Amino acid sequence: MTAPTERFWEDLLLFIEEGKVIPVVGPELVTVRDGEQDVLLYRWLARRLAEAIELPAADLPAACDLNDVVALYLRRGGKRDDLYSRILRILRDTKPVPSPALLALAGIPRLDLFVSLTFDSLLAEAIAIARPGAAPLQLAYQTKEVHDLQKRAPSALRPLVYHLLGRVSSTPDYVICDEDLLEFVHALQDKQRLPLKLFDELRAKHLLILGCSFGDWLLRFFLRTARGLELSQKRKRWDVLADAHSSSDADLAVFLASFSTDTKVLDMPAAAFVGELARRWHQAHPSAPADAPANSTAGHTADAGPRDGAVFVSYASENRAAAERLADGLRAARLDVWFDKNALQVADDWAQSIQRGIGRCALFLPVISRESLSEANHRRYFWREWNAAHDLAKGMAQAEPFIVPVVVDDTRLDLSALPDTFRSRQGVTLPGGDVTPELADRLQAIVKAFHRRNAAR
Repeated sequence: MTAPTERFWEDLLLFIEEGKVIPVVGPELVTVRDGEQDVLLYRWLARRLAEAIELPAADLPAACDLNDVVALYLRRGGKRDDLYSRILRILRDTKPVPSPALLALAGIPRLDLFVSLTFDSLLAEAIAIARPGAAPLQLAYQTKEVHDLQKRAPSALRPLVYHLLGRVSSTPDYVICDEDLLEFVHALQDKQRLPLKLFDELRAKHLLILGCSFGDWLLRFFLRTARGLELSQKRKRWDVLADAHSSSDADLAVFLASFSTDTKVLDMPAAAFVGELARRWHQAHPSAPADAPANSTAGHTADAGPRDGAVFVSYASENRAAAERLADGLRAARLDVWFDKNALQVADDWAQSIQRGIGRCALFLPVISRESLSEANHRRYFWREWNAAHDLAKGMAQAEPFIVPVVVDDTRLDLSALPDTFRSRQGVTLPGGDVTPELADRLQAIVKAFHRRNAAR
């Protein structure tokens, strides 16, 4: 059980930037406002459900949860199947809003796949609020029908919330009590009922297990299932555990220290961890404020300029639609993109800052078309960007990838009136600006190499 060090935070932020982190969000992070205080959603629901089915409060624990209510209802002869639709109605009627911790987590734009261990949609709602225009997809596991991830082109990628313990509905397809949980965990041990693509992602990424508050043995089962191999085997991936209980579980501490040294149990509650993570993320990325749309086509704020290692998309205003699709596809591939939505034609002081910004970028992508190369456009502002990139490229080795022309129609680079550094570079043809998986992989590799070189300096 440790407090996170500066090295831990630095490594974690780098993993997030590279798209290598999946948050696993448990009930401790999902709270609702009840009067003057924040209450765990499941405890709030437990009280509401007990009132709806007329269970005496005196017969329930003071801090009862949903399992306590379901168990008492069954002991009194009730039918469990009646409760799922009641819970759905409570949530629909009251419409709770996402907690600040969920909003903070959702506001970190490089987190694209989330695993939820609660049945509500508050995490998805937090993402929709924190990232306007990027409505998340939601999938839910069911013990009788497997819903798995589907391969999607980077340009179509949207944040995705996978409800591993089911999603609220009028049918008993989600976890509301310990027996439901037992059945879901049992089903996940069956390879025929395992969402294989989801678990391939879990095995390949670092996991932030936040506010799950699993008991000792349940956590062991979850880690073993998520990893797909013995916990004592090294896999060069972290499992970070932050909640209110795990750090004080002595048996769990001994087990993990002995058999799962890749699991880091932090001595801090989940909400505090998320708050600190969000603070550090936005401090390291000051041009992407927490309330800015994470996938907005507007890119960074104009006064900030491109960040180190960004992909600079430069275009003529006639090609704005194609450039927007290109920028969206690059962001979906987890690349940091500088894209000026308005194709600014501004004063020299801003032009100088753009010129400096081009030098900080890992890649320069000019959008090439008949319109951009027409004689009428030869004195347009984007040519200043293109010439600045040309001048920079002339000082680089021939093998250094920097300028990647993107042709959005049938223009031939070899016959065009472009600087020689543009025509000698390996361009790509993307009709309409739609990013292909092959290009996304290629550009990701170039940007990673750029960051490695900078880190070694």
